[in-house]
Amino acid sequence: MRAKRLRFMPLSFRIDAIAPPRRAEALHDRSVYMGAFEGYYLYCDLDGTLFDDQKRVSAENRAAIESFVAEGGRFGVATGRAPSIIGAIERDLPVNAPCILLNGAGLYDLSEKRFLATHPVDRVLLEQLIARIIEVRTDACVQIFTESSIFETNPNQRDDPYTVMEQLPITKRPLEVIDETALKLLIAHTSENLDAIHAAVMREDYIDRFSVFRTSDWYLEFVTAGVNKGTALEDVRARCGNVKKILAIGDYNNDLEMVTLADIGGAPSNAIDEVKAAAQIVLDADNNQSCVARFLEQALGL
Repeated sequence: MRAKRLRFMPLSFRIDAIAPPRRAEALHDRSVYMGAFEGYYLYCDLDGTLFDDQKRVSAENRAAIESFVAEGGRFGVATGRAPSIIGAIERDLPVNAPCILLNGAGLYDLSEKRFLATHPVDRVLLEQLIARIIEVRTDACVQIFTESSIFETNPNQRDDPYTVMEQLPITKRPLEVIDETALKLLIAHTSENLDAIHAAVMREDYIDRFSVFRTSDWYLEFVTAGVNKGTALEDVRARCGNVKKILAIGDYNNDLEMVTLADIGGAPSNAIDEVKAAAQIVLDADNNQSCVARFLEQALGL
């Protein structure tokens, strides 16, 4: 499987200047924007899809999304991120649909700042998994994501450079005193060390109780079994009564189920082969070439 190459860039992304954003309250008022795409939902992966390599959203991508929303469409993001580190998305893009966070472990309403659905990880199995990971690499960076926090639990860890550079809101705390419900486990290390960790945990009897994603060269992520961005689309259908059609676009293996289960799935040209094979629309534009705009153009004629 081809490893995804990411660049350490500031988390606060830039959006090229075009028309000022519409008022957020208008975007959440379905009576305001009735149009051709009422009941249509668009979900975009961030890194490698909506974001270019400098974590910018192009003017063309934004204009296409705004046109979609203006015609009654619903737009949300699908990401491994937690609520505490996606605030800029709400401010700078017309998000008016629940967002898929933590690689599907949570469905989140940005306007109300609350989870609509969550899929917790079994605590006993989580502790076994972390213990095995530490056995394999004593300096692994262990991050536990809950509804409101990100905890680092290994006092001997090799710090994740991305976490340090971006000054992400981390709380260092021993696992045994964390009383919040875990939704996702993230392990950070170098690529070679993650290979060893990945191989070791996949031999454990309990690993079938987790969904496991290698989301970059240096990240390995775990959520509860059967949970992914694709199953989160079923949370959307269950909680949003007006869903007529879901469009989704992504590039990497944690996007595969989402692209597969969407009514119209898209893959940029930089997507891995498995995602391209699952997509109805495979673009000749990559994430540096406004692939979301191209996807909407081919899927809906925007």
